[in-house]
Amino acid sequence: MFKGKKVAVIIVAAGRGTRMGSEIPKQFMSIAGRTILETTLYKFDRSNEVDEIILVVNKEDLEFVNNEIAAEYDKVTIVKTGGATRTESVYEGIKALSEKCGIVLIHDGVRPFISYNLITSCIEGAYDYGACIPVIDVVDTIKEVSEDGIVQSTLNRGGLKAVQTPQAFDYELIKDCYSMAVTEDAVFTDDASIVEFYGHRVKTIEGLPRNIKITTPLDLRIAEIFASIY
Repeated sequence: MFKGKKVAVIIVAAGRGTRMGSEIPKQFMSIAGRTILETTLYKFDRSNEVDEIILVVNKEDLEFVNNEIAAEYDKVTIVKTGGATRTESVYEGIKALSEKCGIVLIHDGVRPFISYNLITSCIEGAYDYGACIPVIDVVDTIKEVSEDGIVQSTLNRGGLKAVQTPQAFDYELIKDCYSMAVTEDAVFTDDASIVEFYGHRVKTIEGLPRNIKITTPLDLRIAEIFASIY
């Protein structure tokens, strides 16, 4: 609960991890003796502000997650089957939320190194602005490249940011935006892009460099190092 508003978290763990090159979905790979998904869950389950957690997973993983993972975390209330896309999967999570919910955080199941402080900051941002996302500076030079591999332009990275999760929203705002988004042909790369699409402003706050998304074998090696530190 945050200032009288119920806080719910939707953790999306419905990916198959094709870029990882493993038969095991990346969210179920282990780091420091615990699955990536469990490591992600731990911080949210023990956050003083979080009241409820909804897990969204693949249909074939539903029984395993219910029996082997969700049962160990007090705040996990529902494990849902995801959709064909991330947008559809998040929408399934939103539909599972109680209408008494006030603030919703949406988080990638394979970002296990979130901090309690960042969770709280995202919630505060959503409370004050309706929509809030964590971002970090872009350190590499970014170029726009054509389909045939020719550089078209070099972008000014001073105004560019890399976006992380959790992304936090007023419940009514994100519910209304997602209910419209699932009918659109547009491609949405994150939750904030949906809110932006429908004309709403999104507040940014400073993210966390260690809050990486584990996608490739190299990310997994980095995660193993982080797990020994944090």
